[in-house]
Amino acid sequence: MNILLSVSILLVVLTQNVRGSHRSDILTINNEDNATSQLFDYRDSHPDAQLLTISTGQPVYVSDTNSLDTNLLSNSFLIDSIFHAVNARIPAREVFPKGTGGFGYFEVTNNVTKYTKAKLFEQIGKQTPVVARVATSQILSGGNDLRTLAARGLSVKFYTEEGNLDLLGIGTPVYFYRDPLLFRELFHALSRNPKTDVTDPTASMDFIILNPIALHTFLWAFSDFGLPRGYRHLNSFPIHTFQLYNKDGESSFVRFKFLSSLGYKSFSLKEAAAISGFDTDFFNRDFYNAIEQKKYPTWNLEMDVWLGCIDQTDFDLFDPTRIWPNGTYETVPIGRVVLNQTVTNHFAQIEQAAFNPVNLVPGIRHPPGKLFQIRVLAYTLAQRNRLGVNSDKIEVNCPLYANNYNRDGQPPIGENGEDAPSYYPNSFNGPEPYDDPARPKKDLVIKEESVVHLEDSRRFYNEVLCDTQKQRLVDLMAMTFIRVNGTLQERFIELLQKVDSDLAKRYRRTLERLNRTINLPDLVEEVNPLNPNPFQ
Repeated sequence: MNILLSVSILLVVLTQNVRGSHRSDILTINNEDNATSQLFDYRDSHPDAQLLTISTGQPVYVSDTNSLDTNLLSNSFLIDSIFHAVNARIPAREVFPKGTGGFGYFEVTNNVTKYTKAKLFEQIGKQTPVVARVATSQILSGGNDLRTLAARGLSVKFYTEEGNLDLLGIGTPVYFYRDPLLFRELFHALSRNPKTDVTDPTASMDFIILNPIALHTFLWAFSDFGLPRGYRHLNSFPIHTFQLYNKDGESSFVRFKFLSSLGYKSFSLKEAAAISGFDTDFFNRDFYNAIEQKKYPTWNLEMDVWLGCIDQTDFDLFDPTRIWPNGTYETVPIGRVVLNQTVTNHFAQIEQAAFNPVNLVPGIRHPPGKLFQIRVLAYTLAQRNRLGVNSDKIEVNCPLYANNYNRDGQPPIGENGEDAPSYYPNSFNGPEPYDDPARPKKDLVIKEESVVHLEDSRRFYNEVLCDTQKQRLVDLMAMTFIRVNGTLQERFIELLQKVDSDLAKRYRRTLERLNRTINLPDLVEEVNPLNPNPFQ
């Protein structure tokens, strides 16, 4: 006991000299950043250590901090530690598993009450608390933030007085498909090969060839717009067309977008490869450090408002694979999202945050279309699997007000409705539904067809990209698909030819050049120590 106590005192003395010492022989570290210094920040804000307990609150005895000379089963500290360590993980998000986030506020900067009666937009200057998550697809926690050919997105939860409003966006203004049947197929095509467990460009290329509707989004992803210069430069688009209605019941059809206040900027492939060599968490690190240094991540929330009558146009304004033509809409600013607070615990406040497109508020109606419906189902099922049936009672997901007939289930259950009636309808003053006379009485029904519009890919290539951007897009495509069999390559080039002959020629020329000059190693024996990255 005395020896253990002496060791504990020595450790305390040693740690007091780690930071903040006035000794002149302490190393000067010029590369120390906010993220790496977080533990020192904690100690500075907690000058006195608190009593250590086990999960049920009993104090941990000094003798129990060494299990080598004790009865293991009677050491409650050891049992508590081991039990929790082997049960600490929950299922990861399937599509966007790695990310970060923060808390902040949304502030209205423009009067939009002529479009919507949503209370969070009712007055210029009004602020609403938010939590936001930014993330990258296809990589697990610990993966490379700067991976190419990965979707990135921003999701924002607004804690409004009418319930939580969730807007979930991705970094491209269009989506891969509109047929929900492609949900699983795209995910599997971009995942690891079931036999080799290696990412499979053959499957990705085959998916694009057989589902050319996805090419438009893939072109965005292969271009400079697919690799933002950190999350703070990311633009994000909730992709669906929403129906807004005002207090008089008048409807508008809009597409929301979050535009970085810094403006969109991208990393080059050379920069991404270099940074990945020394920091695979660079996006997350930048995001945390920026908030700590008061360089708050900020996005302007805008909406494109459709100008014409929806029944007098040949263009499907509800198709998430297409961009609205110029002249068919006006852009209306709404406000800005400012994230000015880092989380205190990533798992509790970001990993457990649940964003669901079904979470809308009065004044905003759900989009028509099968894709939105299946996303609601998929997100709901995934969140119940990850977080349990009471995921909305986890603190970060709790609305400002909730009163319903849901009871029991896996913790947390909160007050569980206390002693109120647990069924509806009832005769005993249980919660009653909301009557919104302005809300459109009928759901909008649209006709969806399996039509591929390659002209959208053509417009993107010719009207959005300059010549150097076109070549960078082709370079990344060729580098990504360099190992794919030539037969499949020819079919892919045929598809590109239908979009634009210059695109097809550039791709063929670039692919041929890379195959003449690049020899990728298949085995460790083939790695060139003088040039380990053949692409550089």
